[in-house]
Amino acid sequence: MKFYRNAIILLVIVALLAGAYFLIRSKKANEPLSQPREYEKLADYISTDIESVTLENKEGTFVIIRKDDEWALSVPTDLRYDPSALSSIVINSASIVVDKVVEEDAQDLSIYGLDDPAFATIKAKDGTSVTIEIGSKTPTGGGYYVKASGTNRVCVIGSYTGDKLVSGRNSMRTKQLFDITVDDIDSFGMNRKGQTVFMSEKDGDTWNMLTPISGNLNETSFYPMLEAIADTTIVEFVEDKPADLSVYGLDKPTYELVFSTEVTGEVKLQMGREDRNRSAIFAKLEGNDEVFTIDINPFTFLDKPLKEIVSVFAYIVNINQVEKIDLTMDGKTTHMELDVYMDEEGNSDNDKDKFYVDGIDASGKDEDGKQPFRKFYQALIGISIDEIDTDGDPSGKGADITVVYTLKDGTMKVEFIPRDENFYYVVRNGEYAGVLVKRKNKVDFGIEGMKQALDTLMDFLAEQEK
Repeated sequence: MKFYRNAIILLVIVALLAGAYFLIRSKKANEPLSQPREYEKLADYISTDIESVTLENKEGTFVIIRKDDEWALSVPTDLRYDPSALSSIVINSASIVVDKVVEEDAQDLSIYGLDDPAFATIKAKDGTSVTIEIGSKTPTGGGYYVKASGTNRVCVIGSYTGDKLVSGRNSMRTKQLFDITVDDIDSFGMNRKGQTVFMSEKDGDTWNMLTPISGNLNETSFYPMLEAIADTTIVEFVEDKPADLSVYGLDKPTYELVFSTEVTGEVKLQMGREDRNRSAIFAKLEGNDEVFTIDINPFTFLDKPLKEIVSVFAYIVNINQVEKIDLTMDGKTTHMELDVYMDEEGNSDNDKDKFYVDGIDASGKDEDGKQPFRKFYQALIGISIDEIDTDGDPSGKGADITVVYTLKDGTMKVEFIPRDENFYYVVRNGEYAGVLVKRKNKVDFGIEGMKQALDTLMDFLAEQEK
């Protein structure tokens, strides 16, 4: 009986709760909807209605106007600006919402920093305009004290909008340091601690190292350097005309990247002390004492030795530029003739190539469908440097290996002259290249690999003759 009594009590409670719910719901349904909050606005436009925004503050006067399809600075004229930064200023100036009113008729404006305010004038296409005076930030930093010009009614607006209204040079400037592309650069080099690491220049589509050694550059490892320069991004504008550059390690720059373009002429980007907390490094341009930080992540090559920065081959040339090769090694000269097929439009067809080694047709393919002659040629031009020795002197010494290339536009004689039991000097057309290659035990990109490829080619020809 007790169980049934408790069950009946529970049913009564549920019924009472349900009745209360429907009663409240019915009452709510008959009440008028609450009205949305209306915000007071000191400026009430949309950005497409704006003709100009003029900011006047301690950094100067800045006039933003519409130019073509983007916002531009008409004053000042010497500032490389970021159109997206200007657009953000205009958008935030067009609609300025009041968070709260502090005083209806303030008698002491200095309390709010409004005795010496910054000004923002928003002018619309219909001829109307609004001028806002901006004072100091609120104690919490969450807003700015402002008032409409001609009144003493002090209000507070959000800090984000306030920051836009007091924007200065650095807020508007582009953080892309150089307005160039990789293709614009025609010379590039690097100095480290006052010493030249290397200099190079572009000849047509080819990059050549000029100092400390001469030769073609491996563009796979070189192009990231050009991309790092072209894409250099400023992290922060630090100080204009500092009294002491040593604070930033820029009195004697640790690194200096030197490049030129047809438009800019020679430019030197100097780098000093690292700002490790921001993955940045303090930098400036030669001839300009403005200090800024740049993102250091793209500049992974700054401390690498030269041989790791650029992989220079003993001599590399495209096979379609070669007509003959005479290889003298181990007291024997092997004569090779090349006729690389190219149609009138410059397209190649390996099946139509003709190669001859000592008069024997070497154009055939092995069981894997590869041409042993091409494998040899790749090994020959693929001999890469192992050390740099600009003070070496190979004069008066005979070559162990001599390769004479008869080219379509001249001749190149490459000699490998022993320096010691470990290295060869590389001499091109009688001029020491300043580089060394290993004499032994280096198969990939080395003398040993070239010799093995030649042996494979000769074995293939011997089988062909059977």
